[in-house]
Amino acid sequence: MAGNQLPRHVRVTDAVHRLAVLGLVGFCVVGTGSIVFNVWANSDYAPWNKEKLKFEQEQYHEARQADKSKPE
Repeated sequence: MAGNQLPRHVRVTDAVHRLAVLGLVGFCVVGTGSIVFNVWANSDYAPWNKEKLKFEQEQYHEARQADKSKPE
C-alpha cells in the first residue's frame, strides 16, 4: 500500500458522499430553474402572453355594477 493511499472504505464513503451532494445540488438547481421558468412563463414578458386577456379597472367596476343590478 502506498503511503498516501486511503483505505477502501474511506474512498467508498467519500464517493457516496460526493454523489449525494451532487444529487442534492442538482435537484436544487433543477427545482429552482423550473420555478423561475414558470414564473417567467406566466408573466407579461413571455412571448406567448402578449395577447392575453387583460381587464381595465373601469371594466371591472362596470361588471360589478351590472352584477349588482341583476334581480336575484
